[in-house]
Amino acid sequence: MTGRQALSRIPCSTAKTGRWALLCLFGLCLALPTRAASFGTGLTDTDWQIDGNEFYCKFIQPISQYGMAVFFHEAGRELEFYLRPTRKLMARGHAALTIQAPDWRSSALTSELGYVPVRDRRITVRVEPDRARRMMAELGNGMAPTFTRQAKYGSESIRVQLSPVDFKGYYNDYLACSAGLLPVNFAQIERTVINYPSGGDVLDAAARSTLDDLITYVQADDKILSLEVVGHSDNVGTRYDNRRLSERRANKVTDYLVNNGLDPNMILTDYQGDRYPVADNNTAEGRAQNRRTTILVRRLEDEPEDPLDGLPNFDAQ
Repeated sequence: MTGRQALSRIPCSTAKTGRWALLCLFGLCLALPTRAASFGTGLTDTDWQIDGNEFYCKFIQPISQYGMAVFFHEAGRELEFYLRPTRKLMARGHAALTIQAPDWRSSALTSELGYVPVRDRRITVRVEPDRARRMMAELGNGMAPTFTRQAKYGSESIRVQLSPVDFKGYYNDYLACSAGLLPVNFAQIERTVINYPSGGDVLDAAARSTLDDLITYVQADDKILSLEVVGHSDNVGTRYDNRRLSERRANKVTDYLVNNGLDPNMILTDYQGDRYPVADNNTAEGRAQNRRTTILVRRLEDEPEDPLDGLPNFDAQ
């Protein structure tokens, strides 16, 4: 007879105080199964929401008593997935990500997608693009991406499951939203750099493509205040020649921006020659980085924006 079997025969109501009482309590604790708190939706209460513009798309499933599951696609970036809870129920560490069958498809096989970090932040779980796309594909197949992690307080597990109900009905709306995204976001154009070959000031195809993306963004964002275009050079040649070269570089960039639709009154043009290198002019690689025109984009930030804001019931980080 094992120790646990022996203890199970001792009624706790009759156990004496002291050692036997403690052993009895310990034995009962061992016998209790680990509990799991599950959060998700079902056949009748699943809701999908689409929110977006040219800057981002949010594909959202509210999860009752937990928070929001969000597929997030920002302009210039790839799809990601976030869990944003109303309360931080999962312990820090790593949650298991699996693809499971919903309750009404119990015969389907479960597949494992590894572990994802759980952080004590406003966004507790972030899933990178590869697995986020897999999650979306599995929802289209009628499966349920599921996260499981120990509770922050207590010994139970926290299980959060997305429902595939009505997914296909909203998926085309998400595709339409993502197709309308800008090619870049503000962080990607805030400091744009155009580089040149030695002595050159011509905008090649790559430079024009970069400037086209910047123009597209600036024309879409009504919070852009100004652009500062500054030409630079390496230290090859005389100081005078380098200033003239950096001036031509800056002016050609400004001309391109204006000729393609930007207001000249919002552009300040300057040139600095070789005065402000960003790399070592004693190496070929360093000189290549110094032959540049930079475009600094200023934007109104009176109300800092988080495109993941606007989801109800989320506490601040």
